[in-house]
Amino acid sequence: MLPSSSDAVSALRVFIICDQDATAPIWGYIIREKGLVAILETSVQRAMERSMEEIPDLIVIDVNASHAERMELCRKFRALSASPILIFLPTNNEAEILEAYHSGVDECVIKPISPAIFLAKIMAWARRSWMVPMSPVQAGKLKLDPARRSAIEPKGNEIKLTNLEFRLLHLLMSRPGYVFKNEEIMQSVWGAAGDLAVLKNVVYRLRKKLEPESGRSSYLIQTWPGGYSFQET
Repeated sequence: MLPSSSDAVSALRVFIICDQDATAPIWGYIIREKGLVAILETSVQRAMERSMEEIPDLIVIDVNASHAERMELCRKFRALSASPILIFLPTNNEAEILEAYHSGVDECVIKPISPAIFLAKIMAWARRSWMVPMSPVQAGKLKLDPARRSAIEPKGNEIKLTNLEFRLLHLLMSRPGYVFKNEEIMQSVWGAAGDLAVLKNVVYRLRKKLEPESGRSSYLIQTWPGGYSFQET
């Protein structure tokens, strides 16, 4: 459930992509007033660049772009993150709404929307975001800390992980040595059929973080025909 302590609640990060100068500050202010972390970006291009650096728990997309551009943005964020995505749409068009859901969106919000309803939706999705069952896990001497979304090495070094990196590593470490099939991984991590190229990219990033160039790390994500495993050596 949503953590009750103020520290845990304030750690919840909302990434807002809004290219409207008058609206963006309002959304940021409302979220910060509730003690959440608002990561505000007014440029779609910069938002995509920052998406690899930020680790949001919730993504809100409110941009004045063409429908095709909005859908492409949703697909890109879904490929990079397992966090809930809310998108604001200008009209109640069934075809566009269906395409948004097919692109990985969790909720479509038809504008205009009042600040009160906006906040209610943010808090509802914030509770869901924290309800994802992620318990601490350890395999050998490597530990995963869900509260900090980090991998903790034997000497105490903390390795920050993105949402997808953490969820993938959590899955693999839950059964060391077991070969998870690609389809099983994508269903568990993305919650739906994913893109194999994106999965390979997440594995590559994890290996770069966990395995020094010297190759002396004891923890390896091993590649098998059609899948991956976490193996202690």
